Amino acid sequence: MTLLYEHHYEEVMTSFPLVDSYALAEMNVIIYDSVRKDFAINVSWLEDCIRREWGVVKDIDRIEHKIKLVRDDGVWWVPIEKMLQVERV
Repeated sequence: MTLLYEHHYEEVMTSFPLVDSYALAEMNVIIYDSVRKDFAINVSWLEDCIRREWGVVKDIDRIEHKIKLVRDDGVWWVPIEKMLQVERV
């Protein structure tokens, strides 16, 4: 059995995947529905790695272009320009 620290990992940097305008419009509709109807969504966004969390959107910061994703065990401010995928739970 090998230990984790014995492995060598190379950091792979890829370009930011572009989201087409149709997918962006669909993500916006799902986000606004989560705000109005108070239902949970899954959000994937690019940070240092690809993050994926679920929760209810409680606030949209139009100045800093972020959404506030809230769950019982955490709160995340997700940058809108770095979102990759939004889907209903």
